[in-house]
Amino acid sequence: MLLDGIEDTGILPRIPPAEPGVLIDVRGPGPDDRLRHGMGTANIATGEPLRGDAIFYVGSLAKQFVAACVALLWRDGVLDLYGSISSYVPGLPPWGERVHLQHLIHHTAGLPHVYRPSGGIDPSGVPAWGNEELVREICAIPDSGEEAGTRHLYTGDGYLLLAEAIAHAAGTSLADVARERLFEPLAMHDTFFRDAETELPARAARGHFRATDGRLHVEPARFHAVGSGGLWTTTDDLARWSANLVDDRLTGGWLAETLTTPGRLADGRPIHYAWGVSVRTHRGQPIVSHGGSFPGWESKLVVFPEQRATFICLANSQELDVSSITFNLADHILADSLDPNAPHADQTLHGG
Repeated sequence: MLLDGIEDTGILPRIPPAEPGVLIDVRGPGPDDRLRHGMGTANIATGEPLRGDAIFYVGSLAKQFVAACVALLWRDGVLDLYGSISSYVPGLPPWGERVHLQHLIHHTAGLPHVYRPSGGIDPSGVPAWGNEELVREICAIPDSGEEAGTRHLYTGDGYLLLAEAIAHAAGTSLADVARERLFEPLAMHDTFFRDAETELPARAARGHFRATDGRLHVEPARFHAVGSGGLWTTTDDLARWSANLVDDRLTGGWLAETLTTPGRLADGRPIHYAWGVSVRTHRGQPIVSHGGSFPGWESKLVVFPEQRATFICLANSQELDVSSITFNLADHILADSLDPNAPHADQTLHGG
């Protein structure tokens, strides 16, 4: 790993202390193969510096943890991966009978992509959504008649339904299942699903969003829906999770292999999306990755399994391109392993 002189390349973002910040954490196979970079503030209202152990909201990075809970409960015989989502979530339209849990895992259910909030964000921030409110909205999605499994269309609502299925099957919340089955065994002590409007930890990096008035505001974080998002974590805990994707000590390899097995459409065509992660290539090397975007925060996690390297980039505003930062770093640090003429990850999103 080419870590020497990285500060002189111009790849690492330079952020004034009073502006929303970024944390970058790169891990390699050896104890000295590490880069940490942090700049900016955790809260523009207080000017508190962004600490290296700050707890971030990471948006859609949550999906791989939801998928892992589904996988473990499926292995235990607690839920049926090929059963209809209506078996677990009452009140769904007729499409709920055709859509199975495995369709939701791979985003092949045919549900529409919905962005919330739409039309810009009021200065008061994101509404205090919880799962109950959003499930009511999902129950109002009309039946298009589309057969599940015919195409891949990324939609967050599918994972919110999976969170409901986990709670129904396990008899306890997604937050409890994830804590008991994933976070505690992996010593991810700063990671949790926030499913109630509780006070944020003191180390939380507050989000900053550009509202309809054109100004930057601190996100109040009243939202508490889980499944499509809802996860708070640190770079250290994400590194522990990524290490388990490479050397699975939770299940001896079964969970890591399951999560990184791409889905297929009903006609057998493979897609890049596996279990809450994208499995593709970057510059000729396999990667396992996912991003997260939510008003006030951006996140990116990329694992190069063959190089045993992990790249994590977390920002507490949406005004940094964390994906470009992450892959630019990978191109430099892993230059000896990558083919600069091979396609960028953005060009390897195969599937329908």
